[in-house]
Amino acid sequence: MKIKKKYLYLLGFIVIVALAIVYRKDIKTFGTNLIDYAEKAGYITAGLILGLVGIADSSFFSLPEGNDFLIIYFTILNPKYMLWFVFTSAIGSVIGSLALFSLGRKGETEFLKRRFKRENIERVEEWFKKYDIWAILIPCMIPPPMPFKLFVLTAGILKFKYHRFIIATFLGRTFRYLIWGILAITLRDEIKYFFKHHLIETGIIIIGLIILLSIGWYLYNKLNRKRS
Repeated sequence: MKIKKKYLYLLGFIVIVALAIVYRKDIKTFGTNLIDYAEKAGYITAGLILGLVGIADSSFFSLPEGNDFLIIYFTILNPKYMLWFVFTSAIGSVIGSLALFSLGRKGETEFLKRRFKRENIERVEEWFKKYDIWAILIPCMIPPPMPFKLFVLTAGILKFKYHRFIIATFLGRTFRYLIWGILAITLRDEIKYFFKHHLIETGIIIIGLIILLSIGWYLYNKLNRKRS
């Protein structure tokens, strides 16, 4: 009997919450130690970490909100290097996206069909025909559950020019990460205290928001299909 993905995600969420409750003391200790370590780490090391996470998340792996969280994390510890963190994250995302983009330009449509539903692929193709470069720029700014990889692969399949893709991806990601950086500086003391003393609650809230956004995206697509 085949289990639907949405039920697996729900089960995974329940398991994570249960583990967080059971090991809450250890997690709080880990969170405090992690912040203490990061305060001593150099900005170059932090930038390299952000770049690598950006490459991984934007290519063949998925680390939802990875760079967003880390930019906030490193910025509240070293606010004067916020622009460096934003830049390395954006560059990493561009490099990772280029891997998928190049795959699409080579005509590897099977990977796209295995990963995404046919109606979603067709809808994104229509968006590219209608909005051109904005069809890649806007998804770069929007966090999950926006299927960013679908837009990247489709851009490659439609033979989008490399320089236009790179510019759009870099500008979109820079804008998104800059917003997080500014918020981190503005609310630095509050966020730092919150992470140190409410790490478990923060994790649960983030996971819950991702699930709610995913449900909203699913319902939105379902409503669109009915209208069609």
